[in-house]
Amino acid sequence: MVLNKIIFHIITAFLFFLLYLLINFKVSGSELDELFLKLKNSPNAMIAQKYENKIWQSWLTDGSNKINNLKMKKAVTLMENGDLETALALFINLSKMEPNWAEPKNKIATIRFLKGDFYGSIRDIQVTLKLEPRHFGAISGLAQINLALKRYQDALKNINYVIKIHPFIGIRNLRSVILKLLKKSQI
Repeated sequence: MVLNKIIFHIITAFLFFLLYLLINFKVSGSELDELFLKLKNSPNAMIAQKYENKIWQSWLTDGSNKINNLKMKKAVTLMENGDLETALALFINLSKMEPNWAEPKNKIATIRFLKGDFYGSIRDIQVTLKLEPRHFGAISGLAQINLALKRYQDALKNINYVIKIHPFIGIRNLRSVILKLLKKSQI
């Protein structure tokens, strides 16, 4: 019985330590640069996915403190569960509190896109890209918006640009579709 309690406390302490590391995990600028370099030079999609995940983790935990990182996590969960209004309010609040953190602006752009506010989304994507020009998620979103707005040439430029950052990004598969649409529009 005593041994079970000791094991329980050790496991609990270890889990809290892991949670602490996840909340406080920060990637320095040079480490992020290294991740982008590895992403760009990945030999296959599986390896690229590993680096993409680490970059997303960095972006999502780049707040100035633990509380804001937890707010980001909560807002992402709300967004994933379809509570867009509450998530949007949290992301807007985070973007005001941390104007140099790109990810809240990117999430605002995502929600605006989901709600059909393409021009509002574009404005937020522009802010995101000023803060993080390599934000492959924001660039992919811009490509999707340009495709929806039938701006095929712009969508193609976005996809060509994002492929230089992330050669295995899923949106690259739309390139051939856009080329066909461009060809049809020229007839």
